[in-house]
Amino acid sequence: MSPLSYPDVESPLSIEQEKQLKEGIFPSEPIVAQLIGKKILIFNHIHGYLLYGFGRYFGIPVGIRKPKIEPFQRPLELSSLETYYLLKQKLITLHSFEEDSKKAWTLYEFYSFCKDNYPHFEERYIIYEDLREKHYIPRPGQKFGADFIVYRQGPGIDHSSFCIQVLSPFTKISSIDVVRSARLATSVKKRFILANPTNKTYFSFKWFKP
Repeated sequence: MSPLSYPDVESPLSIEQEKQLKEGIFPSEPIVAQLIGKKILIFNHIHGYLLYGFGRYFGIPVGIRKPKIEPFQRPLELSSLETYYLLKQKLITLHSFEEDSKKAWTLYEFYSFCKDNYPHFEERYIIYEDLREKHYIPRPGQKFGADFIVYRQGPGIDHSSFCIQVLSPFTKISSIDVVRSARLATSVKKRFILANPTNKTYFSFKWFKP
């Protein structure tokens, strides 16, 4: 199967595909992802579900606002942070859609691309990887004015517990910024946390009434 092809959703599944969907087993070869502009997509919906399902929660199925745990038949869109993490784990390979699809991006090439195209990628990735390694599930937090919202189990299973804002080197943050962010987090019943990527430390804030 070429990197650009993906199975017909109407065709019956092979025995291997049925086993993958039932047991969450990754294929013997890394899953193929496609870079289209700045978007990263996995067109094979079975492979996409292997990354999103089974408590892994990588990416988001295209066109599904609130994905359920059941298998879906849509491409999966990955963030740059998720893509770099999965590349490091050797679970995926990345190919450019517009160019020779047989040539895979190296880890260094994609890291350089991300630093040039995604603001504060380096700092945000350090925290993303640290959260993943601690078995948390970080998801995009722009809706809540943060870099990440963090789940203990996963979206649709429990509510996210934290809003995390990643500090960049030489960041100046005022008390007004802290109060504004903490109020927003409190309004949606989440704890507001500042993350320092330099030494992977986290600072939590609580309201105090004297």
